[in-house]
Amino acid sequence: MFKPRFIFTIILIIPAFTFIVAMRSLGSPESQAVQQTRADYSRYADSLTNSLLRLEQMLRTSQATEGKTAYHRRSLQAFTAVRDWYKHIEWLHSYLDPDDAKNFNGSPLPKLDEHIPAVVVIEPQGLQTIEEKLSATSWLHSKEERDSILRLLELARSDANDIRGLLHDRTITDRQLLEAARYNILRIITLGITGFDSPALGRSLQECVISWRQSRNVLQLYHSFFVRHDSSSAKRLSALLASGEMYLMQHQEFDRFDRWEFIRTYANPVYAAILDVHTASGIEFDTEVSGVNRPVNYKARTIFQTNALNPLGYARSKYETHTAEQITVGKTLFYDPVLSRNQTMSCASCHQPDRAFTDGVAKSAGSRPGTTVERNAPTLINSAFATKYFYDQRTDFLEEQIEHVISNDLEFHTSYIEIATKLGKSEEYRRLFAAAYGAAGQISAGMISSALSAYVRSLVAMDSPVDKALRGEPTPLHGTQLNAVKRGFNLFMGKAACGTCHFPPTYSGLVPPFYTDTESEVLGVLRTPSSKTIDPDLGKAGVYKYRSNIYRHSFKTSTVRNVLHTAPYMHNGAYPTLEHVMEFYNNGGGAGIGVSVPHQTLPPEKLHLRKSEITDLIHFMKALTDLPSAGY
Repeated sequence: MFKPRFIFTIILIIPAFTFIVAMRSLGSPESQAVQQTRADYSRYADSLTNSLLRLEQMLRTSQATEGKTAYHRRSLQAFTAVRDWYKHIEWLHSYLDPDDAKNFNGSPLPKLDEHIPAVVVIEPQGLQTIEEKLSATSWLHSKEERDSILRLLELARSDANDIRGLLHDRTITDRQLLEAARYNILRIITLGITGFDSPALGRSLQECVISWRQSRNVLQLYHSFFVRHDSSSAKRLSALLASGEMYLMQHQEFDRFDRWEFIRTYANPVYAAILDVHTASGIEFDTEVSGVNRPVNYKARTIFQTNALNPLGYARSKYETHTAEQITVGKTLFYDPVLSRNQTMSCASCHQPDRAFTDGVAKSAGSRPGTTVERNAPTLINSAFATKYFYDQRTDFLEEQIEHVISNDLEFHTSYIEIATKLGKSEEYRRLFAAAYGAAGQISAGMISSALSAYVRSLVAMDSPVDKALRGEPTPLHGTQLNAVKRGFNLFMGKAACGTCHFPPTYSGLVPPFYTDTESEVLGVLRTPSSKTIDPDLGKAGVYKYRSNIYRHSFKTSTVRNVLHTAPYMHNGAYPTLEHVMEFYNNGGGAGIGVSVPHQTLPPEKLHLRKSEITDLIHFMKALTDLPSAGY
C-alpha cells in the first residue's frame, strides 16, 4: 500500500543528494578550478626548472666579456627569476609536501638527520643557501666556491623536476586548493613580510606580491561559485584581495613597511573572508575528512585568536581528547607536593601562576638543600604549542617532559610507581581519577601523565591587547601607548628581525604556516650581560641524539609572550631586564661582541637600533601580556 509513495520519494531524494555532493566538490575532485590550477602549476614549474638551468649555464661561462661587478649583478638577477618562479608555486607545493618545500627553500643552516640512529650532519642546501652564497662576491674569485654553488644549483634543478611531477597521478580536491590558498595568506603574514625567505637579497616584499597574487588567482577561479552561495562574502573577499595586493605593490620599502596596518586591514580580513566563503560553499573541511587534531585550527577567523592553534595537535596521539575531569585532576596534582619524593616541591614551586608560571629567579631551587636546577624556569602558558620540550629539546611530547621532571634528582627525584602508590592511598584522588578515567581505585603512570598534560594544555592565553588590536577589536591601548606598540610590532617583524625566529602568534620558535617544527638557535648567550665569556651550558649538544658541534650552545627559542612577568631572561636567567636582552641582540649576540661562537645562527651584524626603537620594541613585548584567568 505504501510502496509506490516510498519509491517516488527515493526518486526525488537521489537527484537532490547527487546535487548536494556535486556542490560540495564543484562536481568532482577534478573541477574546472582544479584543472586550471594543474595547468598553471605545471607551466610555472617548467619556468622554475628553466630559470635554474639558465643560471647554472651562466655560472659555467667565462666572465671575460664583462667586469666582475656586472657579472655579479647579472647572476643575482638570474637568481631572482628563480625565486620569483618558485613563489608562483610555493603556495601549493608547501601545502602538499611541506617537508620537501622546507628543503627546497631551506634556511642556510646545517642540521642532523633525525631519522637514523647516528649523528649525520646534513649540509645546507636549497634556495636560501644559494642566495647567501651568491650574494657574496668571494665566489667570483674562487673556483671552489663557484663549484659549490653549481653543485647546489644541480641539486635544486633535480628537486625542481620532482616538484614539477608533484601533481602527476595525484588527486587534488577543491578543499585542498582553498586550504592551500588560505595557508598561503598565513605564510605571508608570518614569514613573507618579515624577510625570513629572502635574508640576503632583501626582496621579501616583492615576493609577497607574487605570493599574494597566487592566492588571489586560485580564489578567483571559485568566485562565481562563491557568489551563488554567499554573494556578499564573495564580493568582499574579491575586493580585499585586490586592495591587499595593491597595498603590497605600493609599499615596498622594507624598513618603512607598515606590517601592523597590512595585517589588520588586509591580511586578517582576507584570512577570515576565505573561511566565510569556504563555509558557505559547502565544500568539506579537513576535520570532516580526517578527524585528526591539526596544529592549526582552520576554523579560527585569524591567527591571532585564542583558538588559532590547537593544543591537542601536539599530543602524542593525534586523536587525543581531554575532559574537564582530567584537567581537574591535573590541576590538583600540579599544586600538590605529593609529586616529589620529600613532599616539599610541586610543579607550582617553579611555575607560579602570578608570575606567568615562572618563579622570578635565575635558576629554581632544587629538591636538595643548597642546590638549584640547571636552567631558568620557562613559562608554561602556551607551552603546549611545541614539538620539542625543554631548552635542549630532549623530548617530543609533554607526556615525556613530565617524566623527566619526575625522575630528575634535582627536581621531584621519584618515580611514577612511587607517586601512584601515594595517590592510591588518598580517597580524594581515587575519586578524581575514577571520574576522569573510569578506573575505580586504579591509578597508573599513564593517567598521571595524561592528567598533568591535560592541565598544562589548558593554559592557553593568546588574547593580549596586541591580539585584540590586530583583530580590530577594542583594546586598553590608546594614544601614544598604542602608537609605541605599533612601532614596536613593525620593528619586531621588520628591521629588528625578531619575527624571523619568534614567529607569531606564539612569538616563539614554532614555525609557521603549519606549526609543526620548533626551532632552536645558537645565540652565544653570555654568563652575564657584561661578560665576554659564553655560558658553558652545551644546550642541545649535551643531549645524546643531538651530540654535534652544530648544536653547541643551541637552545629552544622561547616565547616573548608575557615577558613582563617572566624575568630574568635567557636559559641561564642571567639577563635581569629586557633592556639587557635587547642590548645583546642589538650587538649581534655573542659573536657580535667578539666572542667565538663557531655555529652561531643569529646574524653577528649589529642591528643599529636606536634607543627609542628599543623602547618601542619593549612596549610591544609588554603589550603581549595575557595571563589565563582560569586553571589556577
